[in-house]
Amino acid sequence: LAASRAAADARGRSERSQSAAASRIIGISLQEAQQILNVSSLNPEEIQKNYDHLFKVNDKSVGGSFYLQSKV
Repeated sequence: LAASRAAADARGRSERSQSAAASRIIGISLQEAQQILNVSSLNPEEIQKNYDHLFKVNDKSVGGSFYLQSKV
């Protein structure tokens, strides 16, 4: 959570004209992470539960996508 908050703060302070490469280095915003994990608050238990679910369903051994699993 701390790393996500730091990345979101850094992105918020940076100018909108930064390159795509620089965006990848900084990471995704907190809002983007919340959308991906389908959480509205920063509840560690809910975040972990949703993360575990998304990681499991995207496992390549069960027909999932390694790319999506990596993004989670």
